[in-house]
Formats: sequence, C-alpha cells, structure tokens
Amino acid sequence: MRNIIFWSSASGKSGTSNNMLAVSTMTAVLYSLKTLLVQFDKKSSPLSMAFEGGKNINALNEEFSFYNRKGLDEIWDKSKIKKIEKDIISDNTVNVRHTNLFYMPSSKKQEELFDERFVKMLLEGMKDFESINFIDCANGKSKLTETLFCNTDIIVVNIFQGMEYLDEIMEDWRIREKAIFIVGRYDGNSKDNLTKIRHKYNISKDSIGVIPYNIHFHDAIKDGKLVPFITRGIFSKKTDADYDFIMELYHTTNMILRKAGYEGI
Repeated sequence: MRNIIFWSSASGKSGTSNNMLAVSTMTAVLYSLKTLLVQFDKKSSPLSMAFEGGKNINALNEEFSFYNRKGLDEIWDKSKIKKIEKDIISDNTVNVRHTNLFYMPSSKKQEELFDERFVKMLLEGMKDFESINFIDCANGKSKLTETLFCNTDIIVVNIFQGMEYLDEIMEDWRIREKAIFIVGRYDGNSKDNLTKIRHKYNISKDSIGVIPYNIHFHDAIKDGKLVPFITRGIFSKKTDADYDFIMELYHTTNMILRKAGYEGI
C-alpha cells in the first residue's frame, strides 16, 4: 500500500486532478492493481464525474443517501466516535464497474475540518483496504497539505510549461525528497520543453513525466467515459489519434509505480 498525493503550487494550469485521474485509471485498467481515489480539492469536479457522468449524479446521490454511504464526509463523521477501519473505508467507496478502481465520493465540508488528527486516522484506515491510494490534494499550501506532505510516500508535483517560482518548490526538501514531477497539458512544440525543464531544475529523467493536452481525454472525463477511453487507448495503434497521449501516460504511470515500489513495471 502506498499513499501518493497529486499537488500543485498553482491552481488551474497544470491539470492536477485530471492528471491523477489519468494515472490512477491506467494503473487499475492496465495492471489490475487495487486503486483508491480520494479528493480533498473542492475546486475540482467531483471524482464521480469522470466515471459516472453528470446524468447519473442524482441517482448516485440517492443511492448513497439510501444506504447512508456518503464518502469522505461520512468517514469524517464516524471518525469523531470510532476508529477508522477497513469496513468504514469499504462502506464509503464506489467501485467503478468492471475495474479494480474505487473512489470516495467527494466532500461537501470545508477543507479546514480535515485536521491532522482526521488525516492520520484516514490514512491509517486506508492501509487495511490494501490498495494503492491516489489523493487529490488541494493546491497551494495549507495545514491540510502540510499534513499530507508529512504522511504520504510520494508527492506528485504538477507543473506547467512556463511556470514561474518553481525554484521555491525545488528548495523545499520536504517536498523534493518525495517528489516526482508531471508536466500537465504538455505541448512538445513549446520552447519550454521537457529537456529544458529537466536541465533548468536538475530533475533526473526517471523523476519527471508528461501528460499531453488531449481533447478526447478531456471529453471522456466530462462525459463519464474515462475508463472506456483508457481501455481503448491501451490497444491503440501508432496511426490512431490518441496513441501519443496514451504512450506518454503509460510512461508517466510506470514512473510513478516504480517510485512506489512496484517491481517489474
């Protein structure tokens, strides 16, 4: 079990949430690894959108209301009176059909409620779920992000081409010693290409990957069809429109899984 957070110092430009969705879905679909998604970033679309689409959200909410399963918020409520264990995690996740991918319905509470006590309890409870855990961390720095930095195994730092003030991140060794970098919405024709970014910030080749901009990928997330998109892409040919995107995602996913200790990938 590994806890991997996706984080950026800036909002809206590096595609942090979408990058996490892409990597985690590839992990579950290609390698059949049990994968759990958790989202603390309230500014992003709920995780359910990528797998259910907008048309099923009301039905999904009704189901969770009926069974008293409310995801991250329900876990927070229960944490006030009891220890978070495997059954609580299981009861508050949704399994994406025909996959080994699970997600917690997103929170409606204020970020400040998720204090150090709760975050540590949640991460401890997730150990028993025996999954590789991808956590969408709120961008910027806060008490929540500081707690996650200290209690997770890998920090996937999401950056964008032309990003300024990256030096501050590079000098923060709490981040740097756990960091892997993703250049989101990547365009290989930009003057700020991967080679230039690597050399400028002295990032080794096995610690930085890219996820290119791809309109079909973004449409798949919006339409709740991310799993079919990734599944089709795995079998794509060089002449297919999404081949380059899938291959870069494949390399970036493998880089992260190797960092997490998954051998033979």
